[in-house]
Amino acid sequence: MIDAHMHADTRPIENFKDIKMAGVDAVVTCAHDPLEMKKSNVTLEHLNRVVYQEPKRISKHNVKVYAAVGIHPRAIPDDYENVLKELPNYMKEDYVIAVGEIGLNSTAQIEQEVFIKQLQYADENNYNVIVHTPRTDKPTVTKRTIELMDEYINPKQVQLDHIDYSIVDMVIDKEYTLGITVQPEKMSVDDTVKMLDEYGFDKFVLDSDMSSAPSNHMSLPETKHSLEVNGFNENDIDKVTYKNLVKFHNLKI
Repeated sequence: MIDAHMHADTRPIENFKDIKMAGVDAVVTCAHDPLEMKKSNVTLEHLNRVVYQEPKRISKHNVKVYAAVGIHPRAIPDDYENVLKELPNYMKEDYVIAVGEIGLNSTAQIEQEVFIKQLQYADENNYNVIVHTPRTDKPTVTKRTIELMDEYINPKQVQLDHIDYSIVDMVIDKEYTLGITVQPEKMSVDDTVKMLDEYGFDKFVLDSDMSSAPSNHMSLPETKHSLEVNGFNENDIDKVTYKNLVKFHNLKI
């Protein structure tokens, strides 16, 4: 299994021992909003940790770490252009596989401006993006997110995350890869199994979005187990637990 979206820097090392023992072999850790990122130097220190420290820390339990870097919509510094200038240096690392976590948390103009610039950067360089959808006013903000993505990036480069029943019908026919976040305040294991049963397995990946918010680091193994005991096809289970993500990111594993 591969956890398609999480925030390793918020979690104790014991979590990674647990998930490895339960069959999670790799994770994608994303930039996020652990602090008030008022200035770019704070953001860059955070990205340094995501890219250079977390893979070493977590490798102690033989979990492969991939990283995504970018400016989260809840963490835009006043001088965000300084962060954008540094993104190419991070993207040179072979295990940095996407620009993310980016997106909109609201329809504020500054969020749209920063999102557009990161979409353009990713599109120009053929990088994938991992895109946030919010808890609050989710359908409205997601609608605007879709409009910007459809204008500024190849949809095949998009992993749109935190999909739930309020937005799935808006995106199921898009060419995006769709991330279901199995988390206490997002999608439950039962909801996830139901959605996959209704919408199929071809477009989805699974993630825990482990962070400092309420999280379940065992959510992927629990979801896989539920799919198995409910009689779903092994190949379909493999699609959402790792095959679709490997194909999307062209991972060499």
